[in-house]
Amino acid sequence: MKIKLYRGTHQIGGCVTGISTSQTRVLIDMGSVLPDTAGNMPDDHLKIDEPYDAVIFTHNHVDHIGLMEFISPSVPLYIGEGARELFRLMKEHEQSPLLPRVSAMHAYRDRESFFVGDLKITPIVTDHSAYDAYMLLIEGDGKKVLHTGDYRTHGIKGAAVIPALESLTGQVDVMITEGTNLSYEKPVTRPETELAHAAQVLMDRFPYTFVLTSPSDIDRLAVFHLASEGKTAFFCDTYQMKLIDAVRTGRIVSPLYRFERAQVYLEELENTPAGFCMAVRVNKAFESIAGKYAARDPEKCLFICSVSEGFLKKHRTAVDRMTSGFRYVVKLHTSGHCSAEAIWRAVRAVQPKKVIPIHTEKPEQIRLGALQNRVLFLEDGETYDIL
Repeated sequence: MKIKLYRGTHQIGGCVTGISTSQTRVLIDMGSVLPDTAGNMPDDHLKIDEPYDAVIFTHNHVDHIGLMEFISPSVPLYIGEGARELFRLMKEHEQSPLLPRVSAMHAYRDRESFFVGDLKITPIVTDHSAYDAYMLLIEGDGKKVLHTGDYRTHGIKGAAVIPALESLTGQVDVMITEGTNLSYEKPVTRPETELAHAAQVLMDRFPYTFVLTSPSDIDRLAVFHLASEGKTAFFCDTYQMKLIDAVRTGRIVSPLYRFERAQVYLEELENTPAGFCMAVRVNKAFESIAGKYAARDPEKCLFICSVSEGFLKKHRTAVDRMTSGFRYVVKLHTSGHCSAEAIWRAVRAVQPKKVIPIHTEKPEQIRLGALQNRVLFLEDGETYDIL
């Protein structure tokens, strides 16, 4: 069994990993590159000469799935069932020509193994800022590789991550782990529940709260919905409601995914007695709605930015325009990726023979204590034979 890291050994976005036997080769993720921590766009040197039998996506973030359009139509694609539905709705909203391809993707489920050739793949649901994200256990030639995809332990499903990994203790030959936050000096990895508490305190003070966050970050939306329990409603638009409805009827069950008070905003609902929380995006429609409230009742309005620094840098002008009428603007955010300590805990739980860090600019920052001698540093394009 062989591992080839086509891209991602020294960058955060756009990782592509090949895993193969003599009969079968699969690729794990094929995403677009992201700007580095300095805001520069890395050169895109992705080159895949070898044929592959399938592409398996760990989740639907653009840095993992963004190059889907360049994959031959003859190559089958796999993704989590819930992730596929959200991705389908997103492409439908965009009126994307990729919609038929997305709709035809093979959907997998937690702990339900499937085969591609002689490779056995077992998805393990994990905690991430993308709904329905997975780690992948891949078996072939008597060897086992665990590809973590993106994960964390401080989100809604975070408490289940380490126990799930403990079921694999001592069974894994190579663990390929993401290390996004190794790239940052002081990453923010506060629990999502702390965000909910802070947001609730703020919402008690401000009747009208507008929250800027990604429409696909279901966990973030869920904690702000929880924080707004004292409000009359949790407002959104029809597109956001479609995504919420997909989650409410999905297989991943959590009380936080019920969104009981979520409803589409209509102008005639604006005079709600207890106020509201509204999920907004950077566009003119939300800018107009939020601006109207800020101009009319500035002391009653709060704008919460719950997005990454990268998003704020990219959309600074639009965000500044959207918040210009607000006297009170705060940032409440936490990373979608694991802390350095969480990586150590995950590796300690699995006890793999080798550990390969990817999805980071600084793989050398990984710290595994007594297991440090098991770390293997590879370069883009390098192949590792599991003996």
